[in-house]
Amino acid sequence: MNQSTNQTEETEESVDLLICHATVCAMDASRRVIHNGYVVVDDGVIVQIGEGAAPADIEAKQTIDATGQVLLPGFIDTHTHIFQSFLKGLGADHRLIEWLNRSALPYGALMTPYQHRLAAQLTCMEALKSGCTTLCEFFYTDQDPQLADGCIAGMEDTGIRSVFIRTFQDTGEDYGMPACMVESAEQAMDEVSRLRKDYADRGDMLSIWTGPDVTWSTTREGYRTMLDYCLSENVRYAMHIDETEVDNAMCRERYGQDIVPMLDDMGFLTDKMLGVHCVNLTDDEIRRFADHGVSISYNPVSNMYLGSGAAPIRECLDAGVNVSVGTDGAASNNTTNYLESLKFAALIQKGFSRDAARITAEQTVAMATNGGAKAIGMEDRLGSIEVGKRADLVLFEPRHLTSIPMHDPYATLVYSATPENIAATIVNGNVVYRNGSFACGLDERDLASSIETELDKLRRQLADN
Repeated sequence: MNQSTNQTEETEESVDLLICHATVCAMDASRRVIHNGYVVVDDGVIVQIGEGAAPADIEAKQTIDATGQVLLPGFIDTHTHIFQSFLKGLGADHRLIEWLNRSALPYGALMTPYQHRLAAQLTCMEALKSGCTTLCEFFYTDQDPQLADGCIAGMEDTGIRSVFIRTFQDTGEDYGMPACMVESAEQAMDEVSRLRKDYADRGDMLSIWTGPDVTWSTTREGYRTMLDYCLSENVRYAMHIDETEVDNAMCRERYGQDIVPMLDDMGFLTDKMLGVHCVNLTDDEIRRFADHGVSISYNPVSNMYLGSGAAPIRECLDAGVNVSVGTDGAASNNTTNYLESLKFAALIQKGFSRDAARITAEQTVAMATNGGAKAIGMEDRLGSIEVGKRADLVLFEPRHLTSIPMHDPYATLVYSATPENIAATIVNGNVVYRNGSFACGLDERDLASSIETELDKLRRQLADN
């Protein structure tokens, strides 16, 4: 009887994961930093945080000794295009429209569900290896419903937290949009509903959103149809907006207004909206975003790669706009290395303004964590290390040649880090990547071989067209 009681008590005290002896950068409201701290995780949730040695009565199924390492909230990549991981380097040295027509659109029109799955495995593994725990996929190759399922399967293969944004184009052939990708907004919302139903059991590990792809492939009626659906069904949405001057030029030609004022008049600017790129926002448009609670996904590397320009991020932050960071697709980056995007995110703001203090390393990390969580509507669950929040965490190892010595963890992370500094990536309490190995069992070399085989098929198809 006593033995049975002891076993029950032991089970009750057992937790899933203990991380001890870390420098904990909590990224909470007080920006607490705990030296020699510990974090206790059970059932995917942070249940205890403390300083010094962990209590002796904590029995963990897995313990990570993080001596010398920094524990941070997992990074949230708020914008990418997964299929583009097949296309790194294609269309180089061209501006947006020319680049699209030379790389993303021709290949995107031909890719199969299996190829999307491989691309998702590649993208998500690269994201995990650079400290991302959540990835937002902006999906616009909509010609076959099974393509979305293939992409989602690949994301789920890796264990990353996923936001799948099933977008639509209801016009745009005159700008090069393949006819096979054009559909009515009504059809698109039907497919969004199908995805939400089919994946409803995933909880917050998979969120389904929608959105218009780009301004030149969306009609006014399309915007209205999508907005009505999202507001009635409580669905979040994202869109490329003000990435280049083409957005406003097209909108003036068709509707006699710039894109942001037009959307504002329609009631489209809400706290459910994530605006991607936002390079050409004016002061008035920044104010409109702030007034309506619109979040921004800042994609610094692709903005430079495509010659789009530097987004007014300091102005947005000062106005109270929530800003997050995205990598964009690997055909316009050309990686899904989130650490590289963080460094660009800070340096571009400094260089273009000639002001080294324009944005700090800590503010950049805040965009990657707090800003990302708010941008996806999960600030109550993600973005900081606090009791009750999901255990989406990253362990940063500074003891590599590029990053020693570490005087300040934020500065070392933003300015001196590479993926070799990521010791572990933890999603929902599960250690999905640690010390160069992925828990999902996928091998990088085998994946590379599979992708090359599929790329050969795509190249032959394009050559025959």
